[in-house]
Amino acid sequence: MPLDTLRTVALEYSKKQPKQIDHLTEETPILDLIPFSSTTHDMWHVAEELTNADAMGFVAMDAPLPAVNSTTKLIRFDLAKMGGQMTVAEDKARQYGGKEKYFADRSGPVLKNTGMNTERVIVYDNLRQYAIDRFRAGATTKTVYDAGGTGSANYSIIAVRFEEGVCSGLYNPKGFGNGTMFDTTPINGGALYDIGGGVLGYGVRMKSDLGFQLTGVRNVGAIVNIDIANNKLPTDTQIDDLLADVRATGSGRTMLLMHQRVQNLLGRTFKKDRVQMRPEDTNITRKVLAWDGVPILSSYNLYDGTEGRVILS
Repeated sequence: MPLDTLRTVALEYSKKQPKQIDHLTEETPILDLIPFSSTTHDMWHVAEELTNADAMGFVAMDAPLPAVNSTTKLIRFDLAKMGGQMTVAEDKARQYGGKEKYFADRSGPVLKNTGMNTERVIVYDNLRQYAIDRFRAGATTKTVYDAGGTGSANYSIIAVRFEEGVCSGLYNPKGFGNGTMFDTTPINGGALYDIGGGVLGYGVRMKSDLGFQLTGVRNVGAIVNIDIANNKLPTDTQIDDLLADVRATGSGRTMLLMHQRVQNLLGRTFKKDRVQMRPEDTNITRKVLAWDGVPILSSYNLYDGTEGRVILS
């Protein structure tokens, strides 16, 4: 199953409403680049995690070859239903030029906020939390580092290396209804019904099936408890080690995810004193766009200095 971005998937399956993906990823730079793969069983997905593998060895001429094998365990991932209902009163729909026009115009902002929330959920509830849980469980002694913040005004840096069958988003190819990314169906067959409080109107239901798979301990890590106000900052050694822990490569599949303020911090900390300007220069560029070739992706959808302290021990 090849990995494609959600945009590529949506354009393949939702040819009737291609602008849905534009609205969904309008303000989500991270979500726009996360690769997705189709599930094995529509609403759920089965993946294999390697638990043990032998290695072939060198033997003398005509000596018997050693027996080798590898063992895996199956892991099931369930998709989540993402959706909602929109309603409009009969008179308002008429004034707006019809219920179809009303729903089309209102769906853009809804999808935009949905994308922003989805991006935050993937980064925190999937990637960051998975790394913390595996570290706390003793599955690894690496991948998570503490910058030292003790309050509740912290940030994080998340490193992720996307890999087919190991670390990627999931989608149900049968969840794209009627050629749209979100299966959109009129409520009550598109006829009038009581939308609440005795008011007659129209409604529409929108839904899609998305999820995330993560196995192993070599694809995601984090630096937590970054408190900018109290100078509890990540060191260059921590960032170097974090990338080494997730086996970062220059293939474009490895990324460093953070809030814009943390990216600004990296510029002030590691680049500010190295910037040189000539009299004719009119633009100061202090932004760090990559770390040793690994791209940095920042998003305003990540928590802005409101993360609580993460206890790792």
